[in-house]
Amino acid sequence: MKAFAFALWLAPAATLVAAPSPTATLLSVSNATAMLSARAAHQATATAQGLVLLSGGCAQANCDGVQRSAELFDPATGRHAPAGTMREARVAHTAAPLPDGRVLVAGGWTGAAVTDSVEVFDPATRRFTPAPAMATPRMDGTATPLADGRVLIAGGAQRTNQPTAATELFDPATGRLAPAGAMQSPRAHHGAVRLRDGRVLLVGGLVGRHRATASAEIYDPASGRFTPTGSLREPRCKLAALALQDGRVMVIAGSPNCEEGRRLASTEIWDPATGRFEPGPALAHPRYKIAAAAAVLASGDVLIAGNANDVEVWTPGTPAFTTLRGAIGDELSFSTATALPDGRALIAGGYDPRIVPTARAWQVARR
Repeated sequence: MKAFAFALWLAPAATLVAAPSPTATLLSVSNATAMLSARAAHQATATAQGLVLLSGGCAQANCDGVQRSAELFDPATGRHAPAGTMREARVAHTAAPLPDGRVLVAGGWTGAAVTDSVEVFDPATRRFTPAPAMATPRMDGTATPLADGRVLIAGGAQRTNQPTAATELFDPATGRLAPAGAMQSPRAHHGAVRLRDGRVLLVGGLVGRHRATASAEIYDPASGRFTPTGSLREPRCKLAALALQDGRVMVIAGSPNCEEGRRLASTEIWDPATGRFEPGPALAHPRYKIAAAAAVLASGDVLIAGNANDVEVWTPGTPAFTTLRGAIGDELSFSTATALPDGRALIAGGYDPRIVPTARAWQVARR
């Protein structure tokens, strides 16, 4: 794979012991029906119809062979079905659900270059249709649905280790993109979370080769401005960021230099009332390359998979993440974890320490 912004090696993780949380005693990990194709650094997007769209990703060793294919997972049957073919092959792209049930897919690495192309998937027809291109080509960015139905596309890298501060807004009513100004800092491999009041918190990320930032900022759709907020306690990139049910935001693991040798097991929680990050519960294992491998379950519990051979869950109010019964069995990076409406979660794909993607999938469910 050429000029691709992934760090391609992993190391064994240390293990810490925590008392089981109430959720950990009820949930377990088991094999699910495999995907139709191996995928890593793909996207998994929950649709309004209750399905999960799995799009793109790399399918061959060393993350060569970028996918144009997509598939739909149906939680009711536990099966995957073809979902048409994207107009462009993509890995490290972004995807976001739209209010009418369609899914926006944007940017990524095509196998030859970073792309500015955009397309929209319609579950009713199972087809992808082109949309106007972004002003800025980008991979490893974020796409955050806003309360008014638009999608904020922020940051990402225009080339390996060259993050951008540029942002754009996709309007599903017109099918067009418009510039949304510049962030306070360029970011790639960062986190972006919509807050209860409709604003968006953007946090951490790669700002230069082997260098992550601790900075965070807030985008206000009403004013169109980006303003700084409190900084992380540690610089992080290739992290996960999630909105908790109480309105706070959890930032999980990552790496201060975007490399596996300095993976973090710590978390931080940002409180919108204070604008500050405070220490959060510890993970059992350090992890990174997990941006899409974390989810908040219907119960409010936080699930984290990827970059370790097991799955951890945190129940709010308990001191640490705990490990679920059952295992994935390999340290899979750039996998996805998607919360399902019935309380379960789907974990899919990723690549192993040899950089070989898998089609395997797992479910997290009550025993």
